[in-house]
Amino acid sequence: MSNPWKRIGVRYWVAIYLLALLYGCTPVEESLGEREVRYQRQIAEDPTNAEAHYSLGQVYHEQARYPEALQSFRRALALNSTHTGAQVGIGNILFKRGELDQAAQAYQRVAQGCADCADAHRGLGAVYLRQQRFAEARQAYQQALLSEPDHAPSHYNIGAAFGQEGAYQEAAAALEQAIASDPKYILAYTALGDVYCLKLGQCDKAAELLARAVTLQPTAVAPRIGLGRAHLRLGRYEEAAASFEAAIAADSTAAAAFNWLGVARTKLGQYEPAAQALRRAIHLDMLDPQAYYNLSQTYQKQGKAKESDAALRAFNRIDAYSGDILRWKTILDGNPHDAMALFEMGRIYARLGVASEAAASFQRALTINPTHAPAWHNLGNAYARLDRLDEAIAAFRQALALDEEYALAWYNLGNAHFAKGELAQARKAFTTALDHREGYADAYHGLGGVALREGAAEEAVGHFRTVLAADSTYARAHYGLALAYRALGDSLRAAQGLAHFKRLRGGP
Repeated sequence: MSNPWKRIGVRYWVAIYLLALLYGCTPVEESLGEREVRYQRQIAEDPTNAEAHYSLGQVYHEQARYPEALQSFRRALALNSTHTGAQVGIGNILFKRGELDQAAQAYQRVAQGCADCADAHRGLGAVYLRQQRFAEARQAYQQALLSEPDHAPSHYNIGAAFGQEGAYQEAAAALEQAIASDPKYILAYTALGDVYCLKLGQCDKAAELLARAVTLQPTAVAPRIGLGRAHLRLGRYEEAAASFEAAIAADSTAAAAFNWLGVARTKLGQYEPAAQALRRAIHLDMLDPQAYYNLSQTYQKQGKAKESDAALRAFNRIDAYSGDILRWKTILDGNPHDAMALFEMGRIYARLGVASEAAASFQRALTINPTHAPAWHNLGNAYARLDRLDEAIAAFRQALALDEEYALAWYNLGNAHFAKGELAQARKAFTTALDHREGYADAYHGLGGVALREGAAEEAVGHFRTVLAADSTYARAHYGLALAYRALGDSLRAAQGLAHFKRLRGGP
């Protein structure tokens, strides 16, 4: 069993935390809606106005209307092949969609011919951070700093890249430069505090720094949590609890603050308030393994062995995905519109059996990248588990409209039709799955189920035997074969098939 205490301190300063802030925003007095109307009017007057298409793309980007933004940027580039802003805009959208190689190509087209195009170099740095190419990421951000030396997020990301490589002194120096460039840059304070305390053992220095950040921005949650953790490391448990409570007062949905408040209360021997805080943390973020572990320890101190064991089982179940959970959550902290991170979080929820959250994640991912066939397919699976079969079928068909050779989507489409009793449609889907994946055992099993439901037991036997010829350990095929033989009146073979099924499933 891994101890989550050994993993604390990375989430607030890993490299990708700041990607949403890389490009900056220019304050405008005109509303987004007014700007949209103005640029659409300009395009209506002159459809060849590349700048208007580009500006409309920026408006769509700010509104999180990413497919429309990408279309506008591409129109601008088609009208003016040297429009660097449109090229960078395309890169930004592709990055959000998780199409990192294509995003890098878009940025490189600008960066290779323009050493002073800081946005393109920062875009490359963001891609390299996601790809864990940390030395190249630092080089890209350093190139951007040549033309914009006071760009604090670039200094921050250089520090984050150093931190990912374990070069904590260098990380601290870069984060200090980020604060020097922008003394109100709260995220850099939080990250630097974590480096000082959790990586360099300088918790007094971290507490002083984070207290200054709290003074600068009293409603900011992250520095209060960082300050509380520094107090914990220094054994100042009352001060730690006060910091976490202040974070909760600023944001009552801050799961991490409740988790650490539980830790502080446990240290103070206040076990029931600790358990309450930890249960609240889990309610707010069911994918935080650390909260389950801490709750298990608190229950243990209360003498609640049954509850402690249940919390520990939940910890072990979720902790198997802890690395992926941390990675994708961190990316979403920095950029809530990262389609690939949303997709991957959906897959984690699906593996843990939380279909409603899985569906929500896939839906958000598809809002950003509606051309991602696997997201449509996984959304269909989530809907099927929720017994929303019509929506599942629609989602599978969206996946197949994007990739008609997607055998797994054909198979799951067949399952959805089968569950609805639509046997002809199910048979067609399973057959098409076999057209695209020769020898596909699951699809043969599906056809066997259809044949059984239609009363064609002889046909069902043939399909199940085809499955077992390829994989004699396919338990469900043995069960299907038993049902088919029973339908044919062959009780001996039915019993044999059922015995094989029970043996493979570990039953009596």
